[in-house]
Amino acid sequence: MNPRGTSRRRAAAIADLQPPDELWARLREAYLALRRERIELLAQLDLSLTEFVSLQLCAQAPAKPTEIAEAAGVTPAGATDIIDRLERHRLVRRLSHPKDRRAVLVTLTPSGRQTFEKARALQRATALALGEALTRVERETLIAGLDALLRALRSRPE
Repeated sequence: MNPRGTSRRRAAAIADLQPPDELWARLREAYLALRRERIELLAQLDLSLTEFVSLQLCAQAPAKPTEIAEAAGVTPAGATDIIDRLERHRLVRRLSHPKDRRAVLVTLTPSGRQTFEKARALQRATALALGEALTRVERETLIAGLDALLRALRSRPE
């Protein structure tokens, strides 16, 4: 395997596909490669992807645990585990909800804000480097293709 995890056999399998299968295989490979890249970056700060998503949500405003669960794509119990881990690392704290005494809100601590900003800076630097690896025409073509895909997905009847 090469450093990014793509084996020759998998690359050959993609090359043997016919459109539209090739399109979806390449899109999947790109998604998985980008996801691996994010996971590796966040690991430098001892964060998981779900923890980063939780910090990102709380950076906007204090969040309910149910909002964290939805944003992170986990169950409410999973969100509780994430919040517990982040709280143990002093990145978030639970506050009483001002309008519902049974509920809590999760907010960033100063350390949590600093960690979130570091993670965001790492991701921006990586995105910039990836963007610079493409020519202007490749970037424009990729953006146009992804825009077309999103339009097609949004226009599908439910």
